[in-house]
Amino acid sequence: MESNPKVRAAIIVLIGLLLVVGLACAQAGEILTPAEATARAEEAGSLVRPASTPGADAGGAIFQEGDTVEFIGQSHLVPLYRRPGDLAAFSYAGRGDPATVLAYEEEGGKEYYQINSGAGQGWVLAENLVAPAGTEGSGSEPAAVGPQTGDKVWLTARSYLANLMDGPCSTHMVAVQERGVEVTILDAVECEDQAWYMIDAPTGEGWVPAENITTEAP
Repeated sequence: MESNPKVRAAIIVLIGLLLVVGLACAQAGEILTPAEATARAEEAGSLVRPASTPGADAGGAIFQEGDTVEFIGQSHLVPLYRRPGDLAAFSYAGRGDPATVLAYEEEGGKEYYQINSGAGQGWVLAENLVAPAGTEGSGSEPAAVGPQTGDKVWLTARSYLANLMDGPCSTHMVAVQERGVEVTILDAVECEDQAWYMIDAPTGEGWVPAENITTEAP
């Protein structure tokens, strides 16, 4: 009795598959179950996955571990958190105080740095940190001419109020002060070929360009 052509074709296909599988196993030298193969792949992937380190391809990190930074913000106090993403601060640092970077992390779409400061060790939003004026990478150098630290000067402006910024060449305003007020220079740097001055004004501390101060009393 002749065999069914469909059955014969199915047998040939099955034999072919067995040969292919056998050849693959012989070349690999071992046979792995699906679970073992998955575990082996995950283990291999963990060996080549780079570790996350501050400043090394970690999102938008611009500070490295060990860098010295300064606190900035719209108020005189900057909140420190025990963990990235916390809503309640456990301590507050003063604006302008120094700190040392320990680590970097992203949480909830925001960037945080772990820092060590006089206010304690904790996490702070990246937007509240800046490189100290005059340090490498800040784009600023000590001002060589003009008023210097400790000098008394007066504010000038095209309008009634002068804007105080959070850093040299910055566009982030932290306070305003009416023109004609006497202020004290706390720091002076060159930024993008222009002198900038950190001043202590009645409304707070901030940075102004040279065009907004004068040594002549109004």
